[in-house]
Amino acid sequence: MEQTVISETEDLQELMQKFYSKNGLQRADAREKVIRHGRHAVPALISVLQDKSIHVRWEAAKALGQIKDPSCAPALVDRLTDESPEIRWLAAEGLIALRRDSLQPLLTRLVEDFNSSVYRQGVHHVLHALEREGRLTQQELKVLNVLRGIETEDEIAPETYKALEAL
Repeated sequence: MEQTVISETEDLQELMQKFYSKNGLQRADAREKVIRHGRHAVPALISVLQDKSIHVRWEAAKALGQIKDPSCAPALVDRLTDESPEIRWLAAEGLIALRRDSLQPLLTRLVEDFNSSVYRQGVHHVLHALEREGRLTQQELKVLNVLRGIETEDEIAPETYKALEAL
């Protein structure tokens, strides 16, 4: 049994090396195979989510969003401030796919980083999508309204604290 686990790990590592390929089809094929590893692939994907290569970050973020393991939420939250708009978008989409499992790390970071307009845009994207799906509480909707500018910016931290307390 241990040999199978080692073999799977080696296979996963080999697949993820293909994320560095200049060939987009080869990267996509490797990503699809990595996704089949499911939750077992999450730690390896998280470890490359901060790689200097945009292709590697893109493939990792895309795979994490499709695996939908709640343990990746903090790592995706961190990518909401990535230098690449494409990575930020994929991170937000991954958090949307996690639904309510994304809210705790998302809102916790908002309290800490509410001055970042890039981060606020990412949070708005996630909360707006969850609102459309009817997945937000009244308090979480208040946070979204603050991000929309309906409330004053000074209300971001207090409203977010209230939403976190209610989770």
